[in-house]
Amino acid sequence: MKRVVAVILLLGLMILPRLGLMEGEDTIRLAQTLYTLGKGERYETLLDLGTVVMNRVESPWYPDTVMGVLRQPHQFPCGTLYDEASYQAARAVMMGRRTLPADAVNYRAADAAAQPAGELIRVSGNYEFRTGK
Repeated sequence: MKRVVAVILLLGLMILPRLGLMEGEDTIRLAQTLYTLGKGERYETLLDLGTVVMNRVESPWYPDTVMGVLRQPHQFPCGTLYDEASYQAARAVMMGRRTLPADAVNYRAADAAAQPAGELIRVSGNYEFRTGK
């Protein structure tokens, strides 16, 4: 009887993530990206960075999945770590919270030497957020 219960529990643990009842891969990957980019930044800046990712997902000019956007070459670095702030920010934007307008699809370090593209929307922490125009 104990073996049957153990097998059922193991099967349940394997099935629950696929049903969306536990945190998804997209949320964890986004949290890792936010941690990599925004370590030491304010929570608002983490939300801004996450909003850029989600704005790209919702734009016709970028891949239509979080993983597709995050895997684009030279766009969003991703490590393997995340903390509570980056996780909470990732969850918030995955659940629909946005802190920038829908056309904010570009970000860059505020002190970057390269010529910026797009209209400046906001400077938050060490980042500039810009339109895609």
